[in-house]
Amino acid sequence: MKNLKIFAVVLFVMGMIAASCEGPEGPRGPAGAAGTNGTDGNANVIVCGFPGDTMTTSNMYLNLTLPVSASMSDSSLILPYLFQYNWYPVGGLGYGGYYNSRYWIYSNTVGIAILNPDGSDYTGADQIWDSLRVFVIPASEFRAAESIVNFDNYYEVEDYFSQK
Repeated sequence: MKNLKIFAVVLFVMGMIAASCEGPEGPRGPAGAAGTNGTDGNANVIVCGFPGDTMTTSNMYLNLTLPVSASMSDSSLILPYLFQYNWYPVGGLGYGGYYNSRYWIYSNTVGIAILNPDGSDYTGADQIWDSLRVFVIPASEFRAAESIVNFDNYYEVEDYFSQK
């Protein structure tokens, strides 16, 4: 039995060596036919740059007017960022975790606020934001969000997920 195992290992190793051998590379084959062009995607992203500002206990709010219509901002994903040594998304903790930022959108304006990390009015040192950028990403298709599953009904949820 021991000899059979050794023979099987030797045979396996020899097979691996034989399978890993490569010969010289053959000539390059002819080029294939050109494919058809795909459908155009959503490449209409707009990036709006704004000068920086110093946020203080008396200057906690900032309004940025976007060069888009109110209906476009209503149907787009809007993501503001601020630069303070690094780029930070607005809507979270800023540099060093010393402050929290929030944003809201009304019409074609992005409002930004600086707050203490716990969400209360800002009471810390002045924060200098070197610049701000707002990405406006229009939707290529806008649909009403209607649930096709009653999530209060266990059996409907089970049926829905068992189909996936």
